[in-house]
Amino acid sequence: MSEERHILVTNDDGIEAPGLWKLAEVMAEFGRVMVVAPATEASGSGTMVTYRSDLQVREVPERLPGVKAYMVDGTPADCVLIGLRRLKQGWISILAAGINPGANLGADFFLSGTCGAALMGAFRKVTSIAFSQDLLPTEEGVANPHWETSVAVARMLGRRIDEEKIPAGSFLNVNVPARSLDELEGVAITRVAPGGYIHLSEKGDGIHEPLERTLVADTRHAHPGTDIRAVIDGYVSISPLDISLSHEEHLRQLGETVGELTAELARE
Repeated sequence: MSEERHILVTNDDGIEAPGLWKLAEVMAEFGRVMVVAPATEASGSGTMVTYRSDLQVREVPERLPGVKAYMVDGTPADCVLIGLRRLKQGWISILAAGINPGANLGADFFLSGTCGAALMGAFRKVTSIAFSQDLLPTEEGVANPHWETSVAVARMLGRRIDEEKIPAGSFLNVNVPARSLDELEGVAITRVAPGGYIHLSEKGDGIHEPLERTLVADTRHAHPGTDIRAVIDGYVSISPLDISLSHEEHLRQLGETVGELTAELARE
């Protein structure tokens, strides 16, 4: 590129999350990075924005050479809006969210603050990528993320963007399996599974006893060609997304009945 690229990096795990700084470091290879992240963890916040209270934006000490960083006492979506509107020092052409410790697959996309941040960028025609690293359950809890694998994936995609081999304005949800780089099966271009990967298990009714909620893996929607299937099989899942909410076929079908609808409403 003839001009320096400006890149916004954010997450939903907070300014102290290691995945945030690993992503910022690799994206700095492709342009001038600015980090804007929540002051504390904001997982599961989707695209929620703060409007009933004021927000505070504070610059944090430099952690990477040449990378300005700010923390916001709000949500990932707040961070994106503030970064794109208030803090930018040039046109931001890439928004990278993550690296999230934990997959964001299938319908779980709608709950994820990581994906919600990327969605806010996509709404504004910015090339936006959500990066998530699947975790491996162990008897002791959860294994540490394979950060080196996600870093390699982020570098690959950053290079492809830099070489203009990924269309400008692309919106990608990227999920990396819980494997080392040499254990990967490859890369899969996937569609979003029709259900979630993480199931919310509940115990108690919340009235007579506390309602306890835990998250457990759910593979019922791991159909061939989906993001869930790809990650389970050891592939990096790249899901190209579209922000359009219109159902084209239903739009056509209902459009053909508009006269009937109008006449029926007139009889009410």
